[in-house]
Amino acid sequence: MSTDMRPDTAAAIRSELSAIGTRHSTLQRRQRRARIAVSITAVAAVAVTTSAAALVVAGLPGTTTTAAVGRTTTVTHTGPARIDIGDAPEGAGGVIVDVTCRNDVGMVTVPTVGQGASGVHCRMRRTMHVVDGRLPEQGTTTFSVEASADTQWTATLQYATAVTSAWGVNGRGQTYGVPNASGQPDLVPATADNGRKGWIRSTDVDGGDVVESDGTTVIGHTTVGVAEEVPLDQGIIDDLDSVRTAPPTPTPSGGH
Repeated sequence: MSTDMRPDTAAAIRSELSAIGTRHSTLQRRQRRARIAVSITAVAAVAVTTSAAALVVAGLPGTTTTAAVGRTTTVTHTGPARIDIGDAPEGAGGVIVDVTCRNDVGMVTVPTVGQGASGVHCRMRRTMHVVDGRLPEQGTTTFSVEASADTQWTATLQYATAVTSAWGVNGRGQTYGVPNASGQPDLVPATADNGRKGWIRSTDVDGGDVVESDGTTVIGHTTVGVAEEVPLDQGIIDDLDSVRTAPPTPTPSGGH
């Protein structure tokens, strides 16, 4: 018998879903900085960005480069499952997870580094690629995939190493780069209304001057209005509520 979805995961996803289209959306705030339009497809992917430790591949200061290590595990399942992915290789900092929906029912979610989660709504999108899957709990080798009871899915999982570059520091002592496990730098990437790329204070989530990395030379301005609230399909909320966590794997007789 399945148990309910982990409260922290459910809360993170529900919070992001309800915030899409408003200034309270973590995902949308980050997208607004880069002037990326948000649509309902963002909800379909349920890219919950509650963790500051997302592992990404990019060239900006503070980004984390990942490299797959160890064996690959592929499983096909219906509903929630706990997958044995073996012992973590030395230096592993996360798990790369590729999920493919086999039908158009419900949702599949996986835990990410920190307290975040990423998921895919199978009625709206068929695949999901996660590079910052959370490592198995200490002393275990199982990775938990949460899913609606009737959702059929295939997942391929592999451990990954992670190397994070240092944030840049300008002459004013300001740090610049992308958010990571260390938190938020003073300046984060942004694209001005005139198309020029630069940096904006991480606190200016609703727009401001875009500057060079020196923190002084203004190259443009970004004006961000609060997007109209995106009406949520009740089916998305219903499917989220249907997501469950697989029960713990029984300890073998005589085990500790």
